[in-house]
Amino acid sequence: MAYTHTAWDPNLETGHVAVDNQHKQLIASVNDLFDAYRSGKGRQEVERTMDFLVAYTIKHFNDEEKLQEKYGYPHYLVHKQIHAEFRDVAQQLLNGLYQGGPTDEFISHVCATISQWVVNHIKNDDFKMAAYVRSR
Repeated sequence: MAYTHTAWDPNLETGHVAVDNQHKQLIASVNDLFDAYRSGKGRQEVERTMDFLVAYTIKHFNDEEKLQEKYGYPHYLVHKQIHAEFRDVAQQLLNGLYQGGPTDEFISHVCATISQWVVNHIKNDDFKMAAYVRSR
């Protein structure tokens, strides 16, 4: 299995405590999914863990978007579109799990895809958003 745990890196902190805590939870949830599969907890537990991960991702996006609206973030619509596109990706991954079941290749792909996306999104989009919010 190619995926290994993604560790939280303090360099990913945006400076907004609530956003950072949710980012930490997202990364922890990806690792939980990997651990549920790797430890042989069974399909039902893997699906439950993936359900939580997708639901938490959507909650996080909604919370971030409310924050952006509250502070009049000028790139709100672009950021919201980025979130919408990843919601679709996450839903496709979840559907793939339900249709094909957990396999080494699939779980590795899911974990790598989500963790890489989260890290890149933090660095490329959330840093800018959090800096704007802090400036208000």
